[in-house]
Amino acid sequence: MIPTTSRFLRLLAFSLLALAGWTRAAMAQLEPPSTGGIVALEQELHMLGHNKRVLVIGAHPDDEDTELLTLLGRGMGAEAAYLSLNRGEGGQNLIGPELGEGLGLIRTEELLAARRLDGARQFFTRAYDFGFSKTLAETWRFWPRDSVLKDVVRIVREFRPQIIVSIFSGTPRDGHGQHQAAGWAAREAFRVAGDSNAFRDLAGEGLSPWSPTKLYQSTRFDSAATTLTLDGGQLDEVVGQSYHQIAMRGRSMHKSQDMGQLQRMGPSVVRMRVIEDRSRSVGDGLFSGIDTTIATEFPMLAGAVPAIDSAKASTSLTEIRRHLDAATPTVNQFCLRSTGSGFCDHFSNAVAIAHGLVFDAVADHDRVVAGDTLTVSISAWNGSDSAQQVDFQITTPGSFIPVSGDHNNRIPGRAVASWVVKILLPGNAELATPYFLRRPRRSAMYQWGPSDPRGEPFEEALLRAGFDGSGFSISREVVYRRNDQARGEVRMPITVVPRVDVKLDPANEVWSTDPGAHDFTVTLTHGSRDSTSGSVTLEVPAGWPAVTGQRFVFDTGDERQTIHFSIRPPAGLPRGKYDIRAVATDARGNRYDQGVFTVDYPHIRPRSWTRSSVATINVAPLDMARLGRVGYIRGAADRVPEALRSVGVPIELLDRTALERGDLSRFDAIVVGSRAYETDSALVENNGRLLEYARNGGLVIVQYQQQVFFNGHFAP
Repeated sequence: MIPTTSRFLRLLAFSLLALAGWTRAAMAQLEPPSTGGIVALEQELHMLGHNKRVLVIGAHPDDEDTELLTLLGRGMGAEAAYLSLNRGEGGQNLIGPELGEGLGLIRTEELLAARRLDGARQFFTRAYDFGFSKTLAETWRFWPRDSVLKDVVRIVREFRPQIIVSIFSGTPRDGHGQHQAAGWAAREAFRVAGDSNAFRDLAGEGLSPWSPTKLYQSTRFDSAATTLTLDGGQLDEVVGQSYHQIAMRGRSMHKSQDMGQLQRMGPSVVRMRVIEDRSRSVGDGLFSGIDTTIATEFPMLAGAVPAIDSAKASTSLTEIRRHLDAATPTVNQFCLRSTGSGFCDHFSNAVAIAHGLVFDAVADHDRVVAGDTLTVSISAWNGSDSAQQVDFQITTPGSFIPVSGDHNNRIPGRAVASWVVKILLPGNAELATPYFLRRPRRSAMYQWGPSDPRGEPFEEALLRAGFDGSGFSISREVVYRRNDQARGEVRMPITVVPRVDVKLDPANEVWSTDPGAHDFTVTLTHGSRDSTSGSVTLEVPAGWPAVTGQRFVFDTGDERQTIHFSIRPPAGLPRGKYDIRAVATDARGNRYDQGVFTVDYPHIRPRSWTRSSVATINVAPLDMARLGRVGYIRGAADRVPEALRSVGVPIELLDRTALERGDLSRFDAIVVGSRAYETDSALVENNGRLLEYARNGGLVIVQYQQQVFFNGHFAP
């Protein structure tokens, strides 16, 4: 074997990164199997032999200091995490139509895409982003203050950081009321997380009090207050880019919020100020005064540290294996007793990578119905010269699925071993919905169940394959793969869907008290691979004319049928809220009234959630202005034109031709949609015509825009 010297590793690393990324990226992005190569190995080794943990706290997904997180994880080998109070449901969407909960799923996945680059963990509270608030008091009207603080304390006690970094100050200087709430919660959690009298019920979750040592605040909004600077412009020799450049790649994952960034070379400074320091340190470094030796918190590992350190300093892959194998018995004992320590994951990954072990698990279908049988192909590739013993199992959240048959799990060197197993899904398997969406919100707070992974981005995947051996325990999500002749291999998660998926459109409308006839569309999608027949109808409020059902027949999986209904409610409808429900009933009498929706974009993992097939109708006496014609320039994820049109406003959408050459004077008003200056280049190019229309007496209404609007001098 050719010795893989440290210099050779670095020369090879950058090209390998482009192919694979490190282990977390390859596994979490539903990509083909890979160890992650030399880049992944060096990063995992970099995380071993010490104990450093930092928690960064902000309000929204794009508040995080990506450069600090990258510098901590990739530069200092620290366990870093970002706690976002909410998932950004109240933002806009620059890449698609999703808003609210759907946008929250996109932004959660965008955070995870960024974390795959910087190596940090991700946490959340129960808070739902209800939109912009001007004061802290206004925010507390939507978010119970003690509930938010309890969730932050929960994460502090689980993650056990020595250092907390607050993005915000907790004062009106932060602007947005939710920013102020995040700053307040970070300071309060630092104060009370170690108090055994605070939130005593968290002990029932196995969380004991924990007192962080230092509290910092980011000064990126107030550089004059800086007391500590860190160099984010250092070159990561393994990757071939600076920590700042890697961080900007992560920042650019916030595509739904238009957050793309340039990857500048050279110096870059991360600025903070110390708020409180319990260490009484005389040094001014980030970890000054904090004992970061691993034996401080995990004394059992003290004996393994010399071997681990030797592995990191080794110049030969063979030597790295030898030192890791020497540390394995001690680490195995520790990991059997330990919970919540990232050390075990890093060591396990390092052992598997060093021994050239690659694992995969592929199912024969991606959309399944509860009670279905899946065929799962499990593969283990031993890329090293020596034989390896690998045991495996299939797991679902909270339980093991027994694997039948006898398997010879000793894999010779340079060989691939494969097994095929049949998995019977439980008949009560839940439809695809993240844990925080399974219960109705209370005001702007999600409700968590007792067995939910509280604060985690998502629950475990429906099916996972576990691979265990000497020194390693690796888990891979069971996925479906297919060949796309343009894109190559495409992988999709396993999603539990109803036998008959039911979606109703429109989902929300405002009607006058004399609404007349309204049309609805029901879309049915067949989830089962056998046949299903039945009828679908709309269930309307009492006193409304009944709706005649219509038949449907499906013979194969993924068939789709669209059915149209017209409803004419009684005249003189009292003001209030009314529900209309689409219900499909099969030949056996089973009712279906839910639809599964999926967010799927190239930069994130697909994520599905389930919504009831209910349309909410708000009836009110409408006294509309008499308008002849209103022009509308659509913005980001903008459904306002349809809403205005449904209540009688004569809307005409303005395209490029209308903006360039159309007669704008014929409109009573022109409305510019939210963030349209970012999404519609024709609006930017023809803004002068819009201003001329206003100067001549026309009414222009401009909804929310970002900096490009103000900095680009598009306003009068």
